[in-house]
Amino acid sequence: MNKLKLVCLAFCLCLPQAWAMGEKAYFSGKTMGTTYLVQADLTNVELTAKQLQKRVETELAEVNQSLSVFIEDSEITQVNRFTSKVPIMLSKQLHDVLEIAQQVSLQTDGALDITLGPVIEFWGFGVKPRDLQQKDRGQLEVARSKTGMDGFVLSANTLEKLIPSLMINPSAVAKGYGVDRVAQLLDQAGVNHYLIEIGGEIVTKGHPELDRPWRVAITRPERLSLQYQQIISVNNMALATSGSYVNYIESQGRTLSHIIDPSTGMPIRNSVVSTTVLHRQCAVADAFATAFMVLNSNRSIEIANQLGLAVMLIEQNEQGFKTHFSDAIYPYLLNHSDRLNGV
Repeated sequence: MNKLKLVCLAFCLCLPQAWAMGEKAYFSGKTMGTTYLVQADLTNVELTAKQLQKRVETELAEVNQSLSVFIEDSEITQVNRFTSKVPIMLSKQLHDVLEIAQQVSLQTDGALDITLGPVIEFWGFGVKPRDLQQKDRGQLEVARSKTGMDGFVLSANTLEKLIPSLMINPSAVAKGYGVDRVAQLLDQAGVNHYLIEIGGEIVTKGHPELDRPWRVAITRPERLSLQYQQIISVNNMALATSGSYVNYIESQGRTLSHIIDPSTGMPIRNSVVSTTVLHRQCAVADAFATAFMVLNSNRSIEIANQLGLAVMLIEQNEQGFKTHFSDAIYPYLLNHSDRLNGV
């Protein structure tokens, strides 16, 4: 098994059904509208690979049942249907995700907004079938009037809607949170060396072999590209990558990204095409990666440096791709000379 892992929104190296070689276990499957992969060292672990996979899939099913807007009876779907201002009891999963989203939104000038459900539906990236034929600016503004991170109040275990028609879409945090929950499960099972990936969001612990670090290859931000843009060493850290080059639609000669700018309600149109964030929590990395897609590269790097975040942004202009690094990411880069080259 190649220990160099390819990660981006379009492509990640996955394996088939559960199997084990010696003490090494590899298994993968489907979840959250994408795929997951677990690579683990089961030395001194009582569980077999198949038993561990069953527990992982049970955990992911619970997270999905709480956070997926695509499941008819999920917790978030029921919250979105609730139109009263009476406080709603929340599961730990949903509360954790909303709390992370609130914090990251505050730290990024509101660039992360998980209440954009009506706007996401307007642009055809939500649950309903896509139809942009009869849409106009007035309809978009009606959708925007039902959004806003100040449209709900989060307490210790409840949510109160201040905007009754508020629709929350936690997808910007959900995959990262799912990775975190699987990592907790593996920790509890006594697994000391592992890599977990869901749709390009990753968390690692220990080493793949001896003292060698986990290495993640970020591909060039081009659809189906397998060329490496940067290789990052990731040990006992989480990594999330977001991009505008995979999930998009073409409409009237324009390319519309699935990432929405909360300040305008429009798909983002800046020059940032890919963001990668490292953090101890994958859900937090996931949230920041989305927010930094909305902001311009200078503001994102400024925020990253203020918060001590390890961040890589890839910007596309007429000359090609330009990579921006925050100060904290250099220890993780395979080639430290990138700091001197200023690329």
